[in-house]
Amino acid sequence: MPGPGIELVGAEEIAEVLEVMNSGFLSRYGPSDDPRFLAKTHRLEEEVAAMTGVRHALALSGGGSAALWIALLALGVGAGDEVIVPGFTFVASISSIVYTGATPVLAEVDDTFDLDPADVEARITPRTRAIVAVHMLGAPARLDELKAVADRHGIPIVEDCCQAFGATYKGRGIGSIGAIGAFSFNEYKTITCGDGGMIVTDDDELYERCFAMHDQGHAPYRLESRYAPRPFLGMNFRMTELPSAVLLAQLRKIDRIRTHLHENKAIVRDMLEEVPDIGFRTLTDPDGEIATHLVTVLPTAEIATAVAADVGAITLDQSGWHVYSKMNHLIERRTVTGKGYPFDVPAGDHPVPDYGLGALPRTDALLARSISIGIGIRDPNLAAFGIRMRDGEAEARACAATYRDAVIRNLR
Repeated sequence: MPGPGIELVGAEEIAEVLEVMNSGFLSRYGPSDDPRFLAKTHRLEEEVAAMTGVRHALALSGGGSAALWIALLALGVGAGDEVIVPGFTFVASISSIVYTGATPVLAEVDDTFDLDPADVEARITPRTRAIVAVHMLGAPARLDELKAVADRHGIPIVEDCCQAFGATYKGRGIGSIGAIGAFSFNEYKTITCGDGGMIVTDDDELYERCFAMHDQGHAPYRLESRYAPRPFLGMNFRMTELPSAVLLAQLRKIDRIRTHLHENKAIVRDMLEEVPDIGFRTLTDPDGEIATHLVTVLPTAEIATAVAADVGAITLDQSGWHVYSKMNHLIERRTVTGKGYPFDVPAGDHPVPDYGLGALPRTDALLARSISIGIGIRDPNLAAFGIRMRDGEAEARACAATYRDAVIRNLR
């Protein structure tokens, strides 16, 4: 089972789905005066907004990828612009930029494994239109520092919260600190309905633009599928009542998930701290992270490679489409049409950065000597070794012992 939420699917999710099936209303829209219409999508949005601490949430059928794309479009990002994004992230953080027509500008990560604020500031140009702050592997980025940089230059932050649903930063829900936030609900995420996404924002105008883009240009604040003022042409990314029903049940399990993951992670980390040569990722808010990953940093890339082979893990520089240098379609600048911005433009109009290995040397070096132990998640492209949501203290201790002993063997 990939993520924590999917392991907890049970009677509650089944009951929610049956309510929808028995109601006869499957669309997010229905007659507001008919008690059979349960409006679960609308209710899900209200609950996520309240949990995050914002005024608006918008459920989407297109996953975190659609959430990021629509968020960028709502901010006005388009052809000729630049958007700064970390080189260690899932490819969707980058492809969402590409399909606005903007150029992804890759930035280094620091010891948080999230964006390095100093490197972000060094890469800002007059074309920079947004900064995508990815909360990678369940832990918040340096949001205070990044927001200070963004505010100095008048640039909005898009929080990519896709791997960190349920996390907080200094008491605030992630997604609420930047201008807009994006979540994902696929099977590898904290909670899941199989797929789907969510946008959150405190900005009324941004919400209205996102809503219109996700629903053929319609205006928000309605339950019924009736014609409404259309500010511009939109698309269709509406979430339906069935996945919303599943997510409502999953959402009520978030405290259980958070508590259990933190308990198991503490057990594993305590045992690994017996070995001084094992370092750990810096956490900006240890209590606020979702704790799906325990990222370890070893003395050299050679030792990390040997340990990974020993326990059946991978070093993070081998994380498939989570590392810029493994994104072959990005490196080769391939899009669905092969035409127009950002890659197919006159040479002098807008130079495209080099996305190949070596473009981010500090990120490359850090990832090469790092391994993530899954805590409640098993992802062959990020954390192939670890424990699952339903595992308890015994499994956590066994996992830690296996990893600790492998490190000790390979340090000799």
